[in-house]
Amino acid sequence: MSAGKRVLVAGVGNRLMGDDGFGPRVVDLLSSMSLPDYVDARDIGTAGITVATDLEDYEKVIFLDSVELEGPPGRLSKSILEVRGLDEDISQLARMTLHEVGLEGLLKFAKSIGVLPGEVTLIGCIPRSLKPSLELSEEVEAATHAAVDLVLEALGLE
Repeated sequence: MSAGKRVLVAGVGNRLMGDDGFGPRVVDLLSSMSLPDYVDARDIGTAGITVATDLEDYEKVIFLDSVELEGPPGRLSKSILEVRGLDEDISQLARMTLHEVGLEGLLKFAKSIGVLPGEVTLIGCIPRSLKPSLELSEEVEAATHAAVDLVLEALGLE
């Protein structure tokens, strides 16, 4: 990746809700490393749609989040999201709270206001528990280290 391209690595989730804190925990690990100046690793928590305007400064964004998929807890998935054909209809967003908007709503809103980065990647982790807890499950904690490797690979730094 060229040093001229700014990249946001965004940890999504609530640290108070067990494995929902996966994204912020991976950002903690990345923040303890020496990343290039063009990479910003940030815990965006559950900011929802309010983070959209921050995206205009980046050519690429990598979201880290717990995801509801089939499979065992701790399994990681990496998807490069197709954003070019993303529908810009944001009328449904008006009836949602900030936390309900989700990643698709955030991306639609960002596109509608002209700040959607050209490349969006989602690194997701299947949670064991989303119940109130300050700790990640064993499986998800172990997956945070593999997620760091996926981020470094996506940045061309492996």
